[in-house]
Amino acid sequence: MNSLELDALQLSMSNHARALYSIYLVSKCDGKNTDSNASPVGSVTLSYKDIMQFLNSKEELVTLGRQVNSLLKELDNVGLISIGVEQSYKRSLNNQVIQLPFRVPKDISSIVTDAHQGFIKMNVSWRPDATLFEQLCQLVGVIDKGYSADEIGEYIAYWLGYPEKQFTAYQWTQKFVLNLKQRRQRQPVNKEQTKVGHQWITPEAGLEIDDNVKQLIEKYSGK
Repeated sequence: MNSLELDALQLSMSNHARALYSIYLVSKCDGKNTDSNASPVGSVTLSYKDIMQFLNSKEELVTLGRQVNSLLKELDNVGLISIGVEQSYKRSLNNQVIQLPFRVPKDISSIVTDAHQGFIKMNVSWRPDATLFEQLCQLVGVIDKGYSADEIGEYIAYWLGYPEKQFTAYQWTQKFVLNLKQRRQRQPVNKEQTKVGHQWITPEAGLEIDDNVKQLIEKYSGK
């Protein structure tokens, strides 16, 4: 298991979700499969029956598809898995393919850089490394790669409350990216945002004239 996965697994989630990823999904993703219809590298075809058998080895804990989806959503929230735009955790994902972004070696090798060297404390002037931020957003599926002053301000303010915490530049940026993804998956923060797949994004700036504005222009254009 690589450093990206280990960092994500330490974030807030249930132990059942951790077990589902680290033991079940990883083994299915790395397993040799000679089937011509096998899932591509970095992906897994879900089987609710197999997942339930794995999780219920000693006692029945998960018996419904929506319970499986709830665990999968926990993993999605921290970037360990991702589903397609046409897929939804509100519907069955049985026999469907999901992605495990951190299991794709070429993407990982391009991200593991000197950003892993040296531990630093959070400070008021901290900003994410631009290149690393872009790579991680692409890897974990953050659609809207912009962030507001409020979003970075809240992130910095939160971690300033834990002066004993020290992380590498990579880890600080990774935590920020995953925080943004979680925010994008919640309800929109303003009425201008629109939903794309499972995330709320702010459309790019542009001039949009509604009927009221047109009427005002027509009213005063001759004066």
